[in-house]
Parts: sequence; C-alpha cells; structure tokens
Amino acid sequence: MSPVPPALTQEQRVAASRLAVANRRRRAEVKKLVKTGGLSLEQLFALAEVEDCVAQMRAFDLVSALPNIGDVKARRIMQEANIAQSRRIRGLGPKQRAELYRSLGR
Repeated sequence: MSPVPPALTQEQRVAASRLAVANRRRRAEVKKLVKTGGLSLEQLFALAEVEDCVAQMRAFDLVSALPNIGDVKARRIMQEANIAQSRRIRGLGPKQRAELYRSLGR
C-alpha cells in the first residue's frame, strides 16, 4: 500500500500553489536570460547554488535554452556529455559539468 500524502488545509494549498507559480516564473526568466546571452553557464551554475528553484531546473531545459540550440541539438549534446535528459542542474557533478562544457565547445 502506498503512503497517503498529508491532508493540507486550504491555506497550505494556496501557499503551495503560489510558490509553484513563482518558481515556474523564475525558471522561465532564467531560461530567457540564458537564451538572450544575459546569463552565462558559469553564472547559471553559481545562481543554482543559491536559488533552489534554479537548481531544480532540468539540465536539458538549460541546454535547449542556449542560443542557437533547439531540442534536437540539445538531445545530442546531452547524449555526448552522458547526461540523462531527466537530470536536474543540482544533480550535475563536476565531471558532468566538464563534459557539458566540452560538448558545447566552451
């Protein structure tokens, strides 16, 4: 039998919903900054150290947000770097980050 999640009050559900919306907006803002070149990979990794919602972004979403890289190219880059598409930025180790930089030619 699977565990039952705790029952939340209406106020707790509203607070959780607001937090989720704020996190999605922040991740969209960060992806836009990456796309326009306003935020480098190094800066993004530093930001992920202090902002939990950024650290929870999928690495694939980050790569596909880079300028001139679409989904197909992002899949190839992730594959070359041996990083699963489901991996979060927080979960990237030093070797995976180095492989990602190498695959991106940086």
